[in-house]
Amino acid sequence: MAISIPCRQLFIDGEWREPALKKRLPVINPATEATIGYIPAATAEDVELAVDAARRALTRNKGKDWATASGAVRAKYMRAIAAKITERKSEFAKLESIDSGKPLEEAAWDMDDVSGCFEYFADLAEALDAKQKAPVSLPMDNFKCYILKEPIGVVGLITPWNYPLLMAIWKVAPALAAGCTAILKPSELASVTCLELAEVCREVGLPPGVLNILTGLGPEAGAPLASHPNVDKIAFTGSTITGSKIMTAAAQMVKPVTLELGGKSPIIVFDDVDLDKAVEWTMFGCFWTNGQICSATSRLIVHESIAADFLDKLVQWTKNIKISDPLEEGCKLGPVVSEGQYEKILKVISTAKSEGATIVCGGARPEHLKKGFFIEPTIITDINTSMQIWREEVFGPVLCVKTFASEDEAIELANDTRYGLGGAVISQDLERCDRVSKALQAGIVWINCSQPCFCQAPWGGNKQSGFGRELGEWGLDNYMSVKQITQYVSNEQWGWYQSPSKLYNFKQLSLLIQRSGFRFLLIWKMGSSEEKVVAVIMVGGPTKGTRFRPLSLNIPKPLFPLAGQPMVHHPISACKRIANLAQIYLVGFYEEREFALYVSSISNELKIPVRYLREEKPHGSAGGLYNFRDLIMEDSPSHIFLLNCDVCCSFPLPEMLDAHKKYGGMGTILVIKVSAESASQFGELIADPETKELLHYTEKPETFVSDLINCGVYIFTPEVFTAIQGVSSQRKDRANLRRVSSFEALQSATRSLPTDYVRLDQDILSPLAGKKQLYTYETGDFWEQIKTPGMSLKCSGLYLAQFRFTSPDLLASGDGTKNATFLGDVFVHPSAKVHPTAKIGPNVSISANARIGPGVRLISCIILDGVEIMENAVVTNAIVGWKSTIGRWSRVQASGDYNAKLGVTILGESVGVEDEVVVTNSIVLPNKTLNVSVQEEIIL
Repeated sequence: MAISIPCRQLFIDGEWREPALKKRLPVINPATEATIGYIPAATAEDVELAVDAARRALTRNKGKDWATASGAVRAKYMRAIAAKITERKSEFAKLESIDSGKPLEEAAWDMDDVSGCFEYFADLAEALDAKQKAPVSLPMDNFKCYILKEPIGVVGLITPWNYPLLMAIWKVAPALAAGCTAILKPSELASVTCLELAEVCREVGLPPGVLNILTGLGPEAGAPLASHPNVDKIAFTGSTITGSKIMTAAAQMVKPVTLELGGKSPIIVFDDVDLDKAVEWTMFGCFWTNGQICSATSRLIVHESIAADFLDKLVQWTKNIKISDPLEEGCKLGPVVSEGQYEKILKVISTAKSEGATIVCGGARPEHLKKGFFIEPTIITDINTSMQIWREEVFGPVLCVKTFASEDEAIELANDTRYGLGGAVISQDLERCDRVSKALQAGIVWINCSQPCFCQAPWGGNKQSGFGRELGEWGLDNYMSVKQITQYVSNEQWGWYQSPSKLYNFKQLSLLIQRSGFRFLLIWKMGSSEEKVVAVIMVGGPTKGTRFRPLSLNIPKPLFPLAGQPMVHHPISACKRIANLAQIYLVGFYEEREFALYVSSISNELKIPVRYLREEKPHGSAGGLYNFRDLIMEDSPSHIFLLNCDVCCSFPLPEMLDAHKKYGGMGTILVIKVSAESASQFGELIADPETKELLHYTEKPETFVSDLINCGVYIFTPEVFTAIQGVSSQRKDRANLRRVSSFEALQSATRSLPTDYVRLDQDILSPLAGKKQLYTYETGDFWEQIKTPGMSLKCSGLYLAQFRFTSPDLLASGDGTKNATFLGDVFVHPSAKVHPTAKIGPNVSISANARIGPGVRLISCIILDGVEIMENAVVTNAIVGWKSTIGRWSRVQASGDYNAKLGVTILGESVGVEDEVVVTNSIVLPNKTLNVSVQEEIIL
């Protein structure tokens, strides 16, 4: 199949430019040894032009065009690039395959990773804005400190030929996300797809000079780039020798570098492995990408008791690898990249043989391939640790084998190297895997696998494999500098030097008294009995997201029972405790008919108007509030409570209101401390420990910010509507600007939000943090967010537990229902019939008209209306739907992981479980009959 190589020039300042010396280098197809095209050869003069262009792009319009633009602006370009590469995936993969010799299937996989890497770092770019001005806790109250992260500047990126485009993107994507401008210099042995990346950047309108791409030889283009005084950082992937030279040049200018260098990584195989699995991972670790991987686990260290069997199977499987032109279907091993690399590998194999090693497989050109730089996958035994083949990186499909007798010996062999990039350990004993992983001197360790790489996780090595980390948040930090901003916030003079007059202190005192008096009058006015309060409860709807219907129970989530009452009943009844409450509004997407009966009954029960307001389309948590502002403001309330119905909480609303009146400002947020491990699932915030002012807020951060989280319960003054309107107006202004933007015209799927879609967390809380507008009220009582039906079990227990200290009569007692045995917190509806020999609790809710038979055992479960549970049945960690029946001696049970999809068992409406059937960790949809036991199944 003939594939033409596009004829490209150097990419400088957003334009194609001929190299200064007009020189070009041939592109050799390693599978055919034919010249298939040419690439431009840059020299020092071209490097000068590219660095100047990058510097102009960094500072253009005082940096507002790129370096100091919002992360969202940079993310749009990056996502546009990702979309273009996905669109041209097949073309890019074929170009990469004929340029580098990589099998086509692997090249296509790489292109998916390229797009994914751009998307991932686009997400991190967007998240940067919210993380700016992160506060630093100081020991002195009269100072405040925060952190700014800024792009490091102009960066030089020098990349290898084994993953030509992907490893370039490992550097380009985080650099652009950080706001840097860059000069990319790919390897002269495989540059074609990097030049096509330049064309993609030109097509999406990336600002000129942000990314410049120079191809050419290392000494003529790479060296001038690495030593250029106007380049702020160098990131290099390649040989240890070249990396050392780059580091030396950078040291002369005290310039930071990131180096990902050579490797000679071990794979340790213990005697308890599954041979087939271990053999395949051993092959993948060394022969993938034609063996040309810096992290290749090319030193096999196998336990002596299984070595013979393991090696026999390894040789058989290796001989079965299909070696062919990389464009052929099913190719698993192509040629190495160049004639020079081909000759180097054969020489290393020959030297090993002359030193006494045994070639048990491969070691030469495949007989059926007369052209191309093909080398058979090679396995070498009878190695001693002083041999070159054991100690030096080969960068080809060559695997060396040694045996070991003990764990300590294996670790010693693995660490006996000047490199420290990767390592793998294969064993069914996970405790041993953990010990060995900790003992290996490497930046990356794989357990029961080899070579998987994810752009979310750090990549880099120790010892002479380099330093610094690429990928993940660590990769982004490589391209950013950290700036500390410290402010003196006290009104008092610092006092180190003596003032000639004390008059200043008297003025300060006078001003303080005046301010205190004003604050007192303001608080007194806010506490007036004439003020009214309204409450808004967001009930969501049957849409994609966290607010969903319980999986097999056909009811809106807010009406799902929690501690014997509809879920939304609890925040509504909490609102009843607020003084001067005028109205309660429920806002959501459900059809009005689904809430009509409930709203009517709860209004009569509480003697307070409760109204359901249906959104016709999503407006966001704050936008939904604003959408109904005229109705909410009918009673001219002084304060508005905003609650989420999928929160299980003690709801200290009157206490929050008192605290808010004391604080002042626009709003107060209910907060709670949780474990650091779970904090990232929620909005994390930092508050002033004295004043309780909200200083910083970030929604579901990727790195730990604080163990203080947003509980989803708020008090606002009506000024919140002005803040929401401001966000909406800014969006409209940006939308008008986008209509005349040539870049936006190229974006068929722009990710901007509708102008009337306003999120409370990202759009209101984050921007107002630190502006003396928002405050926090910390609860010491319980709080949980109900994300799954299973969480309602846990939350039922929390609700019932509080009644022990407040209204114990709401809990079932030993003499309350025919003397059945109750343990812990149990709710039983008065109409339910429970046999005296049943044993119930803890954490059980039994709804209306349920019938619980003799000898039944119920633990951590919700039993809905009309359910019948027959004698000696057991129900644990389960939700049993309306009118379901559970037969004699049956068990309906689960593990009790409330967050997991199958962590609780759920029976839908009218499910029949026959006698002696066990249902474990399963979901059964309505109207099904089970006559056989099931485990971890979803019964449709």
